[in-house]
Amino acid sequence: MSPVCPVALSCAMLAIPALAQTPQPGTIPPSLVDVQARMNAAPDTTLPPVTSLSCEQMQVELMGAGSVMKGQLDPNFAADAERLHQKATTPRAAPATAEEVARNHARVNQIGGQLAGAMQGIDLQRMMALSNAFTAKSCKTPQ
Repeated sequence: MSPVCPVALSCAMLAIPALAQTPQPGTIPPSLVDVQARMNAAPDTTLPPVTSLSCEQMQVELMGAGSVMKGQLDPNFAADAERLHQKATTPRAAPATAEEVARNHARVNQIGGQLAGAMQGIDLQRMMALSNAFTAKSCKTPQ
């Protein structure tokens, strides 16, 4: 398993709630609304508390979720995200037109929807807690 999976999952966990809350022209895609609802869901009390887990146990859960996410992620996701990033960071001579702004919002919604789809079946609250605890304990990411 690639060590990138837990990192990608952590990044996704941080990005999706922000995307769902960002004012966007038009409607927020249902997939992002679903992510926000899952973030607000009651935690699974059948699992051991995150605070009681060792770094190795947290790593196993994060990598398992990362594997699920990787299997569900649109194969074009990385290329789509990179194109959007390049467009957002390229200096412009003139301000963006309303049409360009609308297209960029549509791209952000598309990428957010791809991430949301990849996270189906993953306990988002637990993954956020695991990611935070993993960082707080200074756990090492496998190389």
